[in-house]
Amino acid sequence: MQFYIEQLLLWPANTEHSVHSLPFELGRINIIHGRSGTGKSSIISIIDYCLGASRCAIPVGVIRDNVSWFGLQVNIKGSSFVIARKTPGNRQTSNEFYFMPFDGSIPQRPAMTHNDVKFKDQFNNLVRLTNLAIGDGERPRQYDGRPSYRDIVAFNFLPQHIVANPNTLFFKADSYDHREKLKKVLPFAFGIIDGMYLVKERERNQLQRQLDALMKQQELRRRAMSSWMAEVDRIWLRAVELGMVEPIEDSSVEQKLASLRLLNDTYLEGNLDLALKAPDYTYTNNKYKELQDTEEVAQREVDVLRKQIRGFERLSQRALQFSDAVTTERDRIINLDWLKKNLQQEARCVVCGSETNQHHTAVDHLEAEMRRIGALSEALFENPIVDKEIDSAKTALIEAQRKLHSVRADRLSLEKVDRAAKDSLSRVFVMMGRLQALLMSFASLRDTDELSLQIAEVSKQIEEIAKYLAEVDTERREALVDDALAGLISKYAKALGLEQRGKVKLDKQELTLSFSKVDDGKKEYLWEVGSGENWMGYHIATFLAIHEYVSHPSREHLPVFNFLVIDQPSQVYFPSAATGANQLDADKAGLTELRRSRDADFLATKRIFEILSEGLQATGHKCQIIVLEHADDTIWGTVPDTVEVANWKARDAGLIPTSWK
Repeated sequence: MQFYIEQLLLWPANTEHSVHSLPFELGRINIIHGRSGTGKSSIISIIDYCLGASRCAIPVGVIRDNVSWFGLQVNIKGSSFVIARKTPGNRQTSNEFYFMPFDGSIPQRPAMTHNDVKFKDQFNNLVRLTNLAIGDGERPRQYDGRPSYRDIVAFNFLPQHIVANPNTLFFKADSYDHREKLKKVLPFAFGIIDGMYLVKERERNQLQRQLDALMKQQELRRRAMSSWMAEVDRIWLRAVELGMVEPIEDSSVEQKLASLRLLNDTYLEGNLDLALKAPDYTYTNNKYKELQDTEEVAQREVDVLRKQIRGFERLSQRALQFSDAVTTERDRIINLDWLKKNLQQEARCVVCGSETNQHHTAVDHLEAEMRRIGALSEALFENPIVDKEIDSAKTALIEAQRKLHSVRADRLSLEKVDRAAKDSLSRVFVMMGRLQALLMSFASLRDTDELSLQIAEVSKQIEEIAKYLAEVDTERREALVDDALAGLISKYAKALGLEQRGKVKLDKQELTLSFSKVDDGKKEYLWEVGSGENWMGYHIATFLAIHEYVSHPSREHLPVFNFLVIDQPSQVYFPSAATGANQLDADKAGLTELRRSRDADFLATKRIFEILSEGLQATGHKCQIIVLEHADDTIWGTVPDTVEVANWKARDAGLIPTSWK
């Protein structure tokens, strides 16, 4: 995405001073160099703070004391905006933002236009980031919220403590919360998924929840229908017994229901007397006898299964008892190995006293018998023989008990006599009341077919969305992105002369680089690759690869901002002392002397800028690189596309103008 910094702005705490600015150019390597303690590293913290960081990492002291507002003039898709945020002062941070289009002049003193929430929302909308959650939109889990530009800035900063860090590749990824959110956002940042995919995925999840609810409702209705059908049978039998309907052999539920509906219509018309015929107790008596016979068969089946289970359990218990007894007896026997070892070849019989050499034979027989009994004991110890049979018998018993209960309930319904209605006429009206209640309940279940149609319609919509998601084929897209990034990282690594540990890949779960060896497939990670030079080089190679990838014309819509700020990449060759002093802070005469003994390190430092220039050219100069360094133009001066933004080597030079102090 076209997003670069046109200038960094500082509003003085003393209103007598004017606004201080540092200009930057698109398509160039913008270099700020100078001594330690001049405020170079604070520039990353200032940019991050102005872009809505949750805490202020700008150092306290001279900078905060002399600045009232920190700001940026940024270019977003060809339009300029001024962003400013008030200094936190004595607080941890400030929620006062100024965010307005640039009208040609920088305001003399910003006034709050947004709080932090409103600013981030408007900024997300401005850079066209979807407001849908990455995960389930209705109940997002932690780190499944909407993608934010705050997550994307992980690709824009390489601060001093990360640029050569073996354990952390991305900005703020040393924090657990940022790591987890970044993992979720990576597929969106690299175009593996997009806003439309998130819309479709969320729609599918919503439809799936709707389908689950409909299926649950349908299952409840099926259970209710099963109970209702049993009630139809009971009322129909009572109506036959009272002579109100004609008995029909092997009649279906639909036929019985039709007869009962006709009876109800006759009753509502006031013609119940026309429906009354001679009672038919023979039909229900036969039905009662049939149910009684069925119940007896079911009861016998239950009894047999219960007996089988008790037999299996007794067998299992006795086997365990036998095994325990054998083990106990075996433990009581003297150690045969010791006995065999100490027996003499010729000895006297302990019974008759005669000379004999059969002691060893007797002990061997005893040992063989012990092994046989021990093997039998061990075979029975785990007792696997009847476990399956017990489980099967218990399952069958549950089913048999269910059948017995069902048959018994039907029989009791015929046997039961309503004690409050002794005469036949009272029984007729009681039955009619039950019939009307039944038909009312059925009315609430009539739309079962309509429910099935809804289920079919929702299922069809889910299938259509699933087809779209399958056509997107995120696995294939992810593989293409991985291959493209791996190729670009490898290209820059080779140009930097880094150690090659196999096929390199950006591991999106570990958020680092992994190296797979072709011969044994072993995977290694960046922290296992030695030397600060390799760690620094692979960081730069990775970030240049990412920006080259997203700068392709077909990917300009991706949300990654096209600027990169790198703080002191030369530190692996020229580290600063504990006092902050750095050998590259020397004057030109001192640098000339240093070059005589450290020429290889000077060339390696220059090579960093040359690779940055090559990366910039690979993006078609659509990227902006800002470098904060001790190295001056005697090292990078001849490298193409480099521009000096500020030189803070003089004693009083630095981010804060001397006149402000």
